[in-house]
Amino acid sequence: MKKLALLSACIFSAMSIAEPMTQAQLDDLWKDKQKSAEEIVKNMSEAEKIGQLFMLDFRYWNKDKNGEPVPFLAMNDEVSNVINQYHLGSVILFRENLIDTPQTVDLINKLQSSRSNLPLFIGTDQEGGYVTRLRVGTEMPGNMALGATRNPALAELTGMIHGYELSSLGFNINFGPVVDVNNNQNNPVIGVRSYSDNKSLVEQLSVNYIKGIHKYNLLTSLKHFPGHGNVSSDSHVDLPVVNSDAKTWRSTELPPFKYALAHGADAVMTAHIIVPALDNHKIKTLTGKEVGTPATLSKPILHDILREELKYDGLIVTDAMDMGAIADNFDMNWAVETSLLAGSDIVLMPIKMWDSAAVTRLDNMYRHLEEQAEKNPELKKRIDESAKRVVLKKLQQEITAQPIDLNTAQQVVASKSHKDLENMVSEQAVTLIKNEKVLPYQLKSQNNILVISDESPRNTLIQKHLSDIANETNVNIQSSELVVKLNENTLTKSDVKKLVKGQDLILLTTYNLKDTPANAQLIIDEANASKTPLVVISSRNPYDIAYLNDVKANIAIYGITGFDVTNNNRNSLETNIRSGLRTLFADNNAQPLNPPKGLLPVNIKNPKGDKILFPYGHGETYNTAQ
Repeated sequence: MKKLALLSACIFSAMSIAEPMTQAQLDDLWKDKQKSAEEIVKNMSEAEKIGQLFMLDFRYWNKDKNGEPVPFLAMNDEVSNVINQYHLGSVILFRENLIDTPQTVDLINKLQSSRSNLPLFIGTDQEGGYVTRLRVGTEMPGNMALGATRNPALAELTGMIHGYELSSLGFNINFGPVVDVNNNQNNPVIGVRSYSDNKSLVEQLSVNYIKGIHKYNLLTSLKHFPGHGNVSSDSHVDLPVVNSDAKTWRSTELPPFKYALAHGADAVMTAHIIVPALDNHKIKTLTGKEVGTPATLSKPILHDILREELKYDGLIVTDAMDMGAIADNFDMNWAVETSLLAGSDIVLMPIKMWDSAAVTRLDNMYRHLEEQAEKNPELKKRIDESAKRVVLKKLQQEITAQPIDLNTAQQVVASKSHKDLENMVSEQAVTLIKNEKVLPYQLKSQNNILVISDESPRNTLIQKHLSDIANETNVNIQSSELVVKLNENTLTKSDVKKLVKGQDLILLTTYNLKDTPANAQLIIDEANASKTPLVVISSRNPYDIAYLNDVKANIAIYGITGFDVTNNNRNSLETNIRSGLRTLFADNNAQPLNPPKGLLPVNIKNPKGDKILFPYGHGETYNTAQ
């Protein structure tokens, strides 16, 4: 195996010889946590302090013979040496790292055994719904689905299930809940990750989620300060600007953060967004372009508002620094230094630690911070403050490196009881937005159903659950499917006439429509002309009906396919589509399999945004006017 390059002499000489702390030592340190944290940091080298401030991802490690990145699934000597020699304080794991429960437990146990001193923070993003990392686990239907249920107890239940499963696997911090208020219908990155566009509902559900997850030894982190809900671009690829004035921000985006911080949140994640009303300082990008200061790099936002004004003394964690908003615009060493000076405590993913070559970049970053700390007393002070804050939080939370028991984890993760509860919650969320005497659809003994969406895996998932419904109701469903980009204009009228002919029902599953979705509209028009019942299933954001005309029936299910936006890796959210389809049909006694109960957690506006088409709280049932 290729040997890890030695650290530069500059850093290596400064490092103290550290040993992993035993459980007996930790038990002793926990007796006086404040004093212990101060003593630990006082005796750390500068490199050890810096290590506590980094949370790195090892999503891949090197490439295969075809040049493709190889997912990092099992510990190797190189990664173990990076964690130990650079005194890393934290690691974040992604879907690429997590195959199943035995592999996850083994990986996390070996990550902890590689530490140089204190136990590691092991984090992930198990928000539920749209952003989930466990391939084997209970996802739950997502935040906006919880918003549609209006039930704080279900938010707490979601937190409990996430907390139980993650802690059983060895995780000790979960990056959630999202407390962004989704007050921009065209937001490309938050959407169903938000509970609502109503700040009071966001406050209530996020705090209940925290209450649930805190029943287990797991930290939470609010996303994404100072509020990512009112953007029209994605910070994974762009540098979004929020043009709200300060008064609007204080009345809308700020309250959920204040409320959650007052009710037990452990950490706050920053947003890579520019908010001129909060910080109007200009900085230059790598190309020399003058731009506003992103919140992640902003002292007025992180220190003056979050620390001083809100009196917050918990952890501030950056959003992933390798996202386009930061990595494409700024020198990374400078960005990390600037973020620490602004008030960040843990710098998330400043380097893609995906191969042996990344070790040199990590080494350079340590050297840069050490050299700058020697020149700048303020940076040295900030490194000390943040190292102490991180160490203290580990002691306060009584984070251990005790090996996780695989048998226990296998009994907990994705258990039948958790999966049953997942289905129960998603059934409460399905929202009937419009129904002109189409639903519930009474199945006949023989049924031809056409399934249309823009992805084959989505159609396959729908067809699978149609088959389950056929078995449950003792009927025959012959389903056919069409994959077509609904936002494009590629179908002809004659094409669609042929598709519609002979169908008893059409399920048109949309996914974040915008502008003028010509193919979707043509299918609706031809179904209406032939009097063929058609149901639009809004499979992610509930706003799709705003871009369509003459829809006779529409439900929102708040997520059918999870989408890891950091790596374009999709995963099925089966519970949402299962519950959505069950809401469409009646049994042999004409009783709906799942009567719709959800209420819109957002306003649905027209494309111009100047008129509300379906208001917050709207939701039809099968027992009211149709």
